[in-house]
Amino acid sequence: MRSRRSSLISNQQSAIGNRRAPFERLVAELFWLCGRIHAGVAWGLGWAGRGGAWLLRPFPWSCRFGALATALALLALWLGFYGQNALIRAAELEPKQVETLSKQGIVESFQGLCLVARHVTVLLAAAAVGAFLRHRLVLWLLKAAGAAFAALWLYLLFFVISAPNALFLADAKTFDNAMRHELWIAGGLSWLPAAGLVTVFLLALCQRPVAAFYGARDAQKERLGDRIAQSLKAPRDPRWRSSSYWSFFLHMAVLFLPLLLAGWGALRVYGVPKGSGSPVVQLVKVKRIEKKEKPKKKKFVLNMDSPIIFYRPDIDESEILKQLEQETQDIYVATSLQDGKLGKGGGKRGGWPSGMEGAKVGFLRLEYKGGDWDQDMGVNADYNLLLQFHKITGFKIADNTDHISILELRRFRKRRAPPFVFITGSKGISASKKEVDTLRWYCLEEGGLIFADNGGGTFNRAFRDLMRRCFPELDWVDIANDDIIYRQPFVFPNGAPPLWHHSGMRAVGLKHNERWIVFYHQGDVNDAWKTGHSGATENQAMQAYRLGINIINYAFNQYMHIHYGD
Repeated sequence: MRSRRSSLISNQQSAIGNRRAPFERLVAELFWLCGRIHAGVAWGLGWAGRGGAWLLRPFPWSCRFGALATALALLALWLGFYGQNALIRAAELEPKQVETLSKQGIVESFQGLCLVARHVTVLLAAAAVGAFLRHRLVLWLLKAAGAAFAALWLYLLFFVISAPNALFLADAKTFDNAMRHELWIAGGLSWLPAAGLVTVFLLALCQRPVAAFYGARDAQKERLGDRIAQSLKAPRDPRWRSSSYWSFFLHMAVLFLPLLLAGWGALRVYGVPKGSGSPVVQLVKVKRIEKKEKPKKKKFVLNMDSPIIFYRPDIDESEILKQLEQETQDIYVATSLQDGKLGKGGGKRGGWPSGMEGAKVGFLRLEYKGGDWDQDMGVNADYNLLLQFHKITGFKIADNTDHISILELRRFRKRRAPPFVFITGSKGISASKKEVDTLRWYCLEEGGLIFADNGGGTFNRAFRDLMRRCFPELDWVDIANDDIIYRQPFVFPNGAPPLWHHSGMRAVGLKHNERWIVFYHQGDVNDAWKTGHSGATENQAMQAYRLGINIINYAFNQYMHIHYGD
């Protein structure tokens, strides 16, 4: 009985061992792979170090330190004279946020740092020149200049950390935790290269060959730089050094990897041009086509018993001509624009007070599943509109049009999302619950506008179904001819030109809190933007461009008013 029990236990252990064997082999393979990666990285770093030393060998110490001191002097010069404005632009801080930092004394302290940077520039310039003089006092000059720059750069790190934190503590709703982390990551990564440069500069100065080159009295004394160089070249305990390196990098990964992952995939902010403009309205003369009196044509009445139709309709009575006459009854003749340019703020430069310096206006098409979201995208339609926008307004435009998925709308920085997105197609639209929630958030909370265009086919039904899911409480509304969207900067007395009017002659929209959140053109306005205009006349194409500019202007005005009060 006992032997049978022992046999069963042995069989069970053997089965467990067999089940564990693949897992243990997998673990062993992973450890082997990590070891190979470690060895490869170590070999690559060693090779890079030896290659760098080989490249520098022909140059004497004076040239090396002269070049390093010059590079550090240029960085200090930039910080001293241009650093404040450059960092504010790089961080894309708004005037109100700069004012918040000023109230907390951070701006004034940074101005003091800039003043110190100018003095450090002079010291580094003297060190760069003196590096070619082989005297022991030059060695001390180089050390003093390097130490001064190191202190300056460490103080800059304090501002890189404290400024985003101060903005977060002042107003966490406007400047949230994600934005603070994003600035920390971007600022830290920008700060590191110069920190590494000055570290190499100081460690190189703390070596015996350098002391001997400049005639130091204790040139044969071992220094910190010698010990570090020796440890890197031939460590006494390679395993200890390897373990230390792995420990250091793992700790850095634990501390900073979550921040880096949080920032990965973040889109660039959408830039609305900064400036001060006045609402402008196109002055137009509307010429109506007057119907000329035509001589009445006689009706041909034949024998009632004849099988021949006895009445020939006049072509003027046909529905086709009536429709054409309705569409072309107004000819718009532009005269001039009032003083000022597109935007708000009461100036003539154009733009919005809370916009971004040097911003380029972009055109973003919305990417979705289940249909042809990229209909006509490759035939210059979208970019032709941008070109006309630049020609008329003078604003800078993006180098190309772009497209984003629905979920990517949430990856823009708060209050810097695109004020409008364009959607078109001729087939179905498939959207998940998360995508529906994103579109609702974008329109109702972020203040965006969906500019939709019916490209034919089944798009009308698909788009209306999508909007019903996004905004079940809202009904479609005909956009009146006197709506502001048809008044600035161009006047459309009869509303949006119908063009091909696939699903209706009128543009309709969805309104929330007295603001259009969806503008739906039912006549394929995108087709008229294309090169060649798909058979539309030049006048019709120009009206289509002007309608697009009106919608962009409306979206910008509403978005900037919601977030900045512009």
